[in-house]
Amino acid sequence: MVTEGGSARSCEMCLSWSVLRWTRVCHGCRSWKGTYPERGVCPRCRHEGHLNTDGLCKPCLQAIRAFDDAEWALGVAGAPPRDVQLIVGMWRDYATRACKLVRANGSGRGTSKTWRTKLRHRDGDPDAAEALEPGMRGQIALFTVPRTLTEVTVRAIIGRPLAGWDRARAALVEMAAEHGMSEGWHYQVAEMVRLALAVSEAEGISRLPEKSLGDLPTHRDAVRLILLRAGLLEAAPVPMRFSRADQPTRTPYITTPVSIPPLGPRQCRECHDWIPAGARGFRCTPCRHWRERHPRGRCVRCRREDRPLRAGRCRPCHPYRLLDEARPATSRFTQLVIVLPTGAGGPVLPVSVNDPPAGDFDEVPAGLTVCGQQALFTLRRDWAPVLDRLRRRPRGELPLTETARLLVEAYSKMRRDQQAPEYRKNIRTLTTLMYWLGAESPVPERDVHDLAQLDPNLAAKPVCQFLRARGLLIEAPELHRDADLTAIESALSKLPQPVASEVRVWVDLLRSQGRREGEARGWDSIRRYFDYLQPVLTQWAVTGVTTLREITSQQVEDAVKHLTGHARRQLAVALRSLFRALKRQRIVFRDPARNLPVGDLKGIPRSVPSDLLAMLLDHARTPIGRLTIALAAVHAVPGRDMRAILTADVNLARGTVEIRRGLLRHTLYMEELTHRLTAEWLSYRHRRWPASSNPHLLVTQKSALDPDQPAVSIGALRGVLPKGVTLDGLRQDRILNEAFESADPLRLMRLFGITEGTAMRYVSTAHPERTARLPR
Repeated sequence: MVTEGGSARSCEMCLSWSVLRWTRVCHGCRSWKGTYPERGVCPRCRHEGHLNTDGLCKPCLQAIRAFDDAEWALGVAGAPPRDVQLIVGMWRDYATRACKLVRANGSGRGTSKTWRTKLRHRDGDPDAAEALEPGMRGQIALFTVPRTLTEVTVRAIIGRPLAGWDRARAALVEMAAEHGMSEGWHYQVAEMVRLALAVSEAEGISRLPEKSLGDLPTHRDAVRLILLRAGLLEAAPVPMRFSRADQPTRTPYITTPVSIPPLGPRQCRECHDWIPAGARGFRCTPCRHWRERHPRGRCVRCRREDRPLRAGRCRPCHPYRLLDEARPATSRFTQLVIVLPTGAGGPVLPVSVNDPPAGDFDEVPAGLTVCGQQALFTLRRDWAPVLDRLRRRPRGELPLTETARLLVEAYSKMRRDQQAPEYRKNIRTLTTLMYWLGAESPVPERDVHDLAQLDPNLAAKPVCQFLRARGLLIEAPELHRDADLTAIESALSKLPQPVASEVRVWVDLLRSQGRREGEARGWDSIRRYFDYLQPVLTQWAVTGVTTLREITSQQVEDAVKHLTGHARRQLAVALRSLFRALKRQRIVFRDPARNLPVGDLKGIPRSVPSDLLAMLLDHARTPIGRLTIALAAVHAVPGRDMRAILTADVNLARGTVEIRRGLLRHTLYMEELTHRLTAEWLSYRHRRWPASSNPHLLVTQKSALDPDQPAVSIGALRGVLPKGVTLDGLRQDRILNEAFESADPLRLMRLFGITEGTAMRYVSTAHPERTARLPR
């Protein structure tokens, strides 16, 4: 392009497009070079040139003023080099002096805050937490919770692509042009529209319910109209109104405003009286007049702060002034009042001194006043108000009837030797029940458990056992169902028929309820089998299997093909047990899992270090701990067999202990150490719990006096061992040591009562050279 007196080309210094005459530098750069002769590297574009007092070249100064480079103004560390904006230069251009450049360290008040605000609006807030993440489409929400949307949430979604934003933006521009709204209104409403679309994506829906707009901070009515125009809002059956004013002045886009819905019944904020529906405000009319006439302070009766007072009392407490003077120890409760919309006015009359106030603590509970009366119907009690009422008085001051007092004393005498926190829990629970329900009628078991769940200082099981022994308990069958049985029935209900009925036959057979009598398995063992079977059964049902008769050997092999180790072995054992039981009950014609390989046990038994074995008995400080270590380390008794040993199975005269293993019995012959430790434990148990009726040999403080006579927990037996030693480890070490000495599997079977496979595995570990197979 050729012009008069020159040609249009790029300046060598600022690269801007300008009309240059007789030189290759524009007029602005020549003036810049004369004003700032010093050269250096610009910190913004990293190019060498003439720098001003701020250390910037001329192109960077123009770009900063044109685009508000907040990162340079704030001196953000690690900021990448900036590109130079191409500018068309003019003759005698004064653009470099058009506006004042102020950095973050300038003298103006709030200068750095302004630059930080510009940076947040451009790039979003880096400190804002991840908010409103997109949810799964088509998923039905179980329940909805109101969201708290703030300015931080708005900044967190800046720059995020939102579905439907193009349609909503077109509707926003159209609505702003129709009503002549300003650019500021357009900017604020656009933020709320984007926020509503982000909520819609977080819920996983394409059209936002109209009720959800109430969570937006501002401009809810405008967002409602815009989303309705764009087809992105699920309209409510009745149009909603979010503005609380009767005639909005700043919302000209609302031509026919929806009427404000009336308030429902609610409590007054001052006196807590019940305000009926239709009345305005959150304070009743008497409280509003009371606030206008009396000063504010702390009530001397209810101790509430910032209340209008008259004679030191707030309006709810003022009618009780005469009662407080006559009976200073009265309760602080007040009578609940319903504020009627119409009625005769007048002064607030005081409560009579002769009438007992509502909620007086000397009042006898209703359960004692109607002794012997049958209940028309029963409801589940809410014990929370009762506990709040009883916490204000000590347990010993609760008034009990003569029958209830004798019952509490009998329980205290029976459990007198258990001076532990659990004992105090039991006494406290029984006293509360006897005070509120009485001892003349049976106590529902559900009430005992509901009461104990509200406070950790209350207990339910020992109290229920005591009441059941005296015929004062109404049992709840749902509380006595086995947890494993409940889980199995819940899983069976999810399987299709008749697969569920066929699996139920297998469960009944394991419980020894089939055509042949056998050893019944526990629900915990059946649940472990079923946990491995359930995914396979569910997968077969999805593929269209309607009955287990359709299962082939190939399907059984495919179920275990991708598994290894313990998981494969357990699933194979469960599948073989399932189809073997169905074949025995003549439900399937052939067993598809008959030839399914189960696999051998991997790993070899390991010995316990000698230094740990030497200190075991010194580590045990209780008789039960020493006896447990002797049974495991000397006689290789498993932990489950220790829990099942009964006191009647021990014969100190003959020096034998009979081990129960299902229908089988194994006789253990005690040597001198085990015989002495067993005698010491029996003597200690008789002295410690002389009234114990638990038939098990090993008991603890909880199980010794438990009427249900449970076995000791495996955790209590493991707790007597030092760190790094287990019961199974001691058992394996003892059998492995005997295998090193004898190398006779028959001796191991007779001595420890193990099977031939287990005995051969220990012999192979101890003497691998004797079991090696010779080549053919």
